[in-house]
Amino acid sequence: MNLAANANAALYASMIVYTLAMLAFTWHLAARAPKVVDSKAAAEVPAKERELVGAGGPSSTERRPATPYAAGPGFEESLKSRQRGNIALMLTYLASALLVASVLMRGLAVSRPPWGNMFEFATAAAAAVGAAYSVLAKRNRWQWLGVFIVTPILLVLGLALTVLYTEAGELMPALKSYWLGIHVSVAFLAVAFFTLACAVGLLYLVRLRREEKPPAKANFIESLPSSASLERTAYSLNMVAFILWTFTLIAGAIWAKQAWGSYWQWDPKEVWTFVIWTVYAAYMHGRATAGVDHRKSMYIALAGYVAVIINFTLVNLVSTFVGMHNYSGM
Repeated sequence: MNLAANANAALYASMIVYTLAMLAFTWHLAARAPKVVDSKAAAEVPAKERELVGAGGPSSTERRPATPYAAGPGFEESLKSRQRGNIALMLTYLASALLVASVLMRGLAVSRPPWGNMFEFATAAAAAVGAAYSVLAKRNRWQWLGVFIVTPILLVLGLALTVLYTEAGELMPALKSYWLGIHVSVAFLAVAFFTLACAVGLLYLVRLRREEKPPAKANFIESLPSSASLERTAYSLNMVAFILWTFTLIAGAIWAKQAWGSYWQWDPKEVWTFVIWTVYAAYMHGRATAGVDHRKSMYIALAGYVAVIINFTLVNLVSTFVGMHNYSGM
């Protein structure tokens, strides 16, 4: 009981620190508005931006006119902006550490993996997203992405505490399997990378739109990496997530065989896991096909993430209601 109480305390503490990190990331973005540059220099498209990007070959979205702002690859952050970004990143490290500690203490309190109900699943998934961002952000200088990751984490944690909270308890016998631990652990990692890729993909679409039609007044969007760079980043993250999700699908089938005697039973969880895999497979195929607009491929990836959200919310609840097997029954 002490561990369970400490887990809740660490969860509340992480939410407080994540809130401070969100404010600091917003503060950081406010200092990133690029300055107007010389019109002659703006008319020259850098050679690097004229290069074909990605494996898909030429695309109508890969050549963009330069905007009249010191943005994208040539943008230099001010010292004030860098300091704010580093403060926000340090707060995110602390918040993620507290959240991971909360998840671990919850598991120790019940002597099992901490994802036996929707509350535990939501907090563990949020911890995976926070940890993945923390690991990748410093190396890649992704402070500009922080507010778009921390805000959804806060929303999920708030939902978990206000709507999904469940007291610690035992698992049903079918869930007591080491294959379940493997299956869900990899699923958490896949969802974390899918979430990062979704955030970057949305920013790519906004950045691309503003490159095509430069605004009269610059804001932080013009200080982001170029649309081509954002698209490549989203593709790389989705590729890692897709590989992890493929393993998740296989491990889930093995667990189903061990628990119910059949690899496939066509229940909602299994079907939606395969639907997600199919959508992202279509994205990978479109992204690698010559002549396909990367923007259209990104729309497919975003549809895949919508399927991920449906799978881990509505489908989990439906599976619980009808009594089918799932690893987050309430």
